[in-house]
Parts: sequence; C-alpha cells; structure tokens
Amino acid sequence: MRVIAALILALISINTLMAQGSYVPLGSYSMHIIDRFEIKQGRLATPNEFNTNNKAYQRLKIANYADGYDSLNSNLSKQDKFNLTYLQNDNFEYSKTSTSLSTRKAGKTNLYKYKAGMFSVHIPDFDLIVNPIVYMRGEYDTKRNDRLPYFVNRGFSIRGRIGNNFSFLTETAEEIQSLNGWNLEYFKEHDVLAGQNFIYTNTYKPNDKYLYSYWNTSGYVAYQAGKYVDMQFGQGRNFIGNGYRSLMRSDFATNSLFLRINTHIWKVNYTNIYGSMYDYTPFYTRQSIIKKHFYATTYANVNVTSKLNIGLFETTVFQRDSGYEIKGYDPQYLNPVIFYNAIDNTRNSPDKNILGIDFKYNFAKKYSAYGQFVLSEMNIHKRLTQKDWWGNKEAYQLGIKCIDVFKVNNLDLQLEYNQARPYSYTSFDSRNAYVNYNQSMAHPLGANFREVLAIVRYQPTEKLFINSTFIFSTYGNDTNGSNWGKDISLSYNSRVREYGNFIGQGVKTNLLIFTTSASYMLKHNLFADLQLSYRNQTSALSQFKSEMFNIGIALRWNMNMRECNF
Repeated sequence: MRVIAALILALISINTLMAQGSYVPLGSYSMHIIDRFEIKQGRLATPNEFNTNNKAYQRLKIANYADGYDSLNSNLSKQDKFNLTYLQNDNFEYSKTSTSLSTRKAGKTNLYKYKAGMFSVHIPDFDLIVNPIVYMRGEYDTKRNDRLPYFVNRGFSIRGRIGNNFSFLTETAEEIQSLNGWNLEYFKEHDVLAGQNFIYTNTYKPNDKYLYSYWNTSGYVAYQAGKYVDMQFGQGRNFIGNGYRSLMRSDFATNSLFLRINTHIWKVNYTNIYGSMYDYTPFYTRQSIIKKHFYATTYANVNVTSKLNIGLFETTVFQRDSGYEIKGYDPQYLNPVIFYNAIDNTRNSPDKNILGIDFKYNFAKKYSAYGQFVLSEMNIHKRLTQKDWWGNKEAYQLGIKCIDVFKVNNLDLQLEYNQARPYSYTSFDSRNAYVNYNQSMAHPLGANFREVLAIVRYQPTEKLFINSTFIFSTYGNDTNGSNWGKDISLSYNSRVREYGNFIGQGVKTNLLIFTTSASYMLKHNLFADLQLSYRNQTSALSQFKSEMFNIGIALRWNMNMRECNF
C-alpha cells in the first residue's frame, strides 16, 4: 500500500479552505431518516448535499441539510420533527441549532455540554468528541439448551476536526460473546464470526461452550482536497446501493484497509475505492502470517433528472504473489478514470473483474424504486442460446420503499428481491475471490440463491421504534467436496458441470428468517431493546436442517442493533 500512501501525500499537499467532516457510521439510525426525508421532499438530494447510493454521509452535510430543511411547509409529523432534531443534535459540531445543548451539563466542565457528546471540545479550528460505546444483551435461544447466549461490547469512540481540512474517527471496543444458535452454526461452517476477523481460542475447532473474546476496531482520517473532492483513509467498510442488501459492495464482511476518494460536481458523484482484503486463515493457525489480496473500485452515478439516478460500477480483485511480479498493490489500478477491464485485456490479466449498473427513482413524494444488475462474466452468444451454461454469471436486485403506508405517519415498508446465478463473483483462482476473511463482499449468501425480503419500520411515537423483517431465500448447498456455485471463495474450475446449471442446484435449501424488535430511546443514542427472532432452515439433507427461536433484551449506547439476518 506504499503507492496509495504516496497518492495521499500528493493530494493533501493541495491548499484548500473547505470545511471537512467525519462520517456517520454505516447502518446508523440517521441513514433511514435521510432516505425518508429525501423521498418526502419529492426530489433526489444533489451530490453537493449527499449521495444516498454511496453510504458515506459527511456529518457536516447532514447538519446543513437538517438545518436548511423546510419543516414548516413540508407537512412533517411530530415524529419527523423529532428525527430532524435528532440529526441536528447528533451532528452538533456543525449544526447551527441551539437544541443540541444539554440542559444537564456538569457545571463548567466539558462533560455533556451537548446531548450527543459525553466529553466535547468545540472551538474554532478544533473539535473533539468522546463517547462511550456500550452494548449489553442477554438472550434465550432454543438451540442452546446448555447455556444462555449473551453479548457484551464496551469501548469508546473519538472523533474530531483539525482546521478546515482534516477530520478523524477511531472506535475501539472489546467484545465477548457466548454464541447464539445461528452465530455458532456460521462459525462452525466458516471458522469466523460474521462481520469479524481473527478470533483467538485455545481449541482447534469451535466449541459450543466456549466464550469468544476479540477486539472490534475501526478508524480513519479524512481530508477535504478541494471544493469537490473528499478523501477517507483507514480501516472500515463501504456500502454501495439503496437496498437492504447490496450485490456490488456490502458491509457484511469484516473491516479492512481502504482509501476512498469521492468527487462530486454538477449532477455527478464519482467514487474510487482502493483497498485490501484478508485471505482466509483458520483461527487455529494463529502463528501463520495472514496474506492479502486487493481490489480497485470505481462507482459513478448521476442525477439524470430530479427524480432518477443511474450509476455504473466496476471493481477488480487481484493478488500479486506469483513470484513474477512485485508483491503488493498493482499501481496500474490507481488510475481513477480508466476502464479496468481494458487494462486486464491488454495484459492477459488473471484478475477478477465485476461490472454493474444500478438505478433509483423517487416519485409521488412517497415511493422510491431501486435496483442493481451485476455481471461477473457473460458470453452473449451462449447467454442467448444456452442459458444454462456455467459461465453466465450475473446477479440482480429489484426493490421499492414506501413511506407513510396506508396514510399512517412514519409507517414505512420496504420490499426487495435478490438473486445470483451459480458461480457469480468466482474466479479461476480462489485467491482472487470477492471475499474478505471468508466473508462475501456482496450478498451474505454468496451466489446460487434467490431471496425475497420485506421490512416494516414504524415509529408510533417520537422515541419508540418498531422494526419487523421477513426474509425467505432458497439456495443450493455443497456437500462431499462438490462445488455447485454457492461458495464464491472456490475456484470455478472445480464446478460440477458445464451445462444444465440453474439457481438452487446442489442440495436445495430453504431459509426463513423473521425478526421483530422494539427499541425505546431513553436519551440521545441510548436505547433499550426487545428483540424476537425465528430462523428455520429446511433441506433434503438433515445436516442442513435447523430451527431456532431467540429472544433478546439489550441496552445499547452509541451502537447499532446487532442482527443475524443471514
């Protein structure tokens, strides 16, 4: 990554006078609020405001958007007004509102001067906000009769700004888990916890009664490299798309190192992401050095009209440890305005290239339709004449969001369909897999699946949030060393057959997930949760059958709710 570091130094040498802000966490409560307000206002946000297709929302822009929102003429419910105030309070270092000031500050100290900051310094040219991160959850799980699962997270978050150009964030927390039923099943199959990386234990195989303890850390520095360019470099995740899932880049896999450069001008938002991914290493080989492979991503989207946005996506996954080339990041992929596939063709490259297109259409101040189409390989002649050829590797998504369903304030519905053909995202070389530490960088199921999901979000009062999620998927599992196309970390050279391929081939498996939760905000970003979950997996083989019911009670502070929707 030395080339990337040199690129950063070159860009930050540019003298600018633009203000810069850190970013809200992926999956945070703010993101649904922003989606809802964008639909409600009847137009897409401009790239200068924020870009909902690429989930990297600067706090400065959210504060400006909330401060400038015409709440008097927008027919907002009392819940919407509360949410608008929440955005202002949560980004108080940039908001001009006085509501973010705390009424219970600790004298003349810097403790709780603001509702969203346990400790804060807010002076010209410098901001510093320190908050605790706490998550305590107790569960009952019908699959774990031997012991009660639980989850404990404790840590801190520090974010800030230096001058007009630099900002930073670091989050560090220790997590301890006694695994519930499906997290344990996932660990037994993949040797990693979903969303986490290296888990140390003193056993050679996952143990039903073992407690898993590990660090969960992320952090970055950000830089405003001119009026139209912002940069982010650090350890974390990215998400591209408007759905609950993403077939391009999701936040399912664990944190990894990346550099993101975002350029916005006119109606165009242009994003480059350069990063590394950890190769899979079982936890019981802790003494081994974990190798890496790399990726380069370009995503450009444009507001074609005030209601329609269309985007183009490309990513290339590669590794350089053959002995014939210099190890590390290939500098040819640092070109931010070139078609990566053209580079591959001129070099007879072994690298994996994935292309995609997406859209979003907001209409009637009530609906948002969206979708993605991803292509990792296609022979047009065979696609038209032999649709069951293994090399026809594509995936697509269609979805719609509706706000204030049945004219009920703050009752929102989201419907989504996802599918990926067998062997989508795969390469002839397993080291070029679109996975980070044995976890898919796109959909959690990998490939060879169909999925429908429905999400109901209801906010009956200002501080009460009720969410229900229904997911049904069907896919083909592998057994006895076979490769039917679900596991995208395998080489496609180990495929079972050339023709006759279809979604769900292999051991047909159905998965039903239903989750409902109620959360009450006791104070800013402090929630009490009650969550009920049911998961039923049926299959022709008993080894893929499981059923479990889970109930959890939690208290969380400055942290998103953890869900097991995979």
